[in-house]
Amino acid sequence: MAEPIPEIQLPPITILANGSNDAEREANLKTVLSSPGYPETLFMLVEVFERRVEDVLLDYTRDSVAVRFRIDGVWHEFPPRDRVPGDYMLAVLKKIANLDHTDRRSKQSAEFGAKYRGSTMRLTLTTQGVRTGERVLLSIGYKGRDIEKFEDSTIRPAMLEQWVGLLRSPSGLVLTSAMPGDGKTTIWRCSLNAADRFVRDFIGFEDKRHSEPEVINVDVQTYDSSAGETPLKLLPQALLKQPDVLCLSDLVSGDVFDSFLDQAVDQQKFVIGHIPARSATEALVRVLALGTDPELLAKTVQGVLYQRVLRKLCDNCRQPYSPPPELLKQLGIRPGRVQTLYGEWQPPPPEMQVDEKGNPIEIPICPRCHGVGYQGRAAIYELLVVNDEIRDAIRRKADLAEMMTITSKAHVPLRDEGVVLVAKGVTSVEELQRVLQR
Repeated sequence: MAEPIPEIQLPPITILANGSNDAEREANLKTVLSSPGYPETLFMLVEVFERRVEDVLLDYTRDSVAVRFRIDGVWHEFPPRDRVPGDYMLAVLKKIANLDHTDRRSKQSAEFGAKYRGSTMRLTLTTQGVRTGERVLLSIGYKGRDIEKFEDSTIRPAMLEQWVGLLRSPSGLVLTSAMPGDGKTTIWRCSLNAADRFVRDFIGFEDKRHSEPEVINVDVQTYDSSAGETPLKLLPQALLKQPDVLCLSDLVSGDVFDSFLDQAVDQQKFVIGHIPARSATEALVRVLALGTDPELLAKTVQGVLYQRVLRKLCDNCRQPYSPPPELLKQLGIRPGRVQTLYGEWQPPPPEMQVDEKGNPIEIPICPRCHGVGYQGRAAIYELLVVNDEIRDAIRRKADLAEMMTITSKAHVPLRDEGVVLVAKGVTSVEELQRVLQR
């Protein structure tokens, strides 16, 4: 008699299926429970949650499924999956997201939820047929991972004190800036939380398609850019409330922004704006490139806080080393100031990956970072306080090269802020170089 097939022990995940009502959600979940792809889906989600994966990219071809995970902003290749079990898993994902699992060509997108180890995650599934098969993106939203206060970040206290002083100016303009995917929500939210929202009245203007998380005591008004709307539609009504501070999380165009800067000049309003850029200096140049009036910008702008995000070394497996003098010189660290730097974990050389008999042995990987070498992220900041020389350059609409030359004398460059984190063992030289080269 054949031995019975042992029952698969499923991981402790609770799936929160999508649907238009409770009955449909329950039916969608019930449908997949008996699918051969259901266990595979749960085990993949466990791996995703344990590794703190932000996005999963599945590329379906005729014979296999290529797998990539984005962890702390960096994509990692993982072993491909066979096509047949991959198809079953995708059918399960589509069903619990309330999508059409039979449609392998149209673009589809929907959300579902999952509970694991006391945390609830929202997952967004997006699928699109491509020439080679189908591309699937699964994005995971983790609650409580965003930093809300600068005090919980890696910004230097002296820089934070300067920035808070600018944020509490009675009138004028300050800008936050970051590259796409480099923590816009964090720098925007932290800046608003550092401002004097309980003393002055704040009104925010946001595109309903790209709204930011709520900040207490900021009255947010939304517009619909897909319908051709801009913040100008909301401004007259908002001004009837006599706000002290206008918050514009996206600078739509020069003429729109000019209307806000007019309020800073004529009505002594304070304006906080955000624009993507590669540096604090470039942020000013990009505002000018929108068609903003140079005179208005020069009159109002007081400072720019720029942020770039890098990965933190895993505390459990980072490897110390004595830096050679040449490296310390390149980093601008005085001899004798730092005796030890840290790098990511590296496996031992091949000759050490065998036992006393020469047989290969398995090298254990770090249980905390799963062998990546990094866990979590930190930010490096660049604060540019605008002086008269920079204002003159703005009026002349100086190009980026000239503006960089002028501003280099007015602030500590981003690289130097990153070197501080390298010296403290927070990150590695290689990671800092990767981030600065982007």
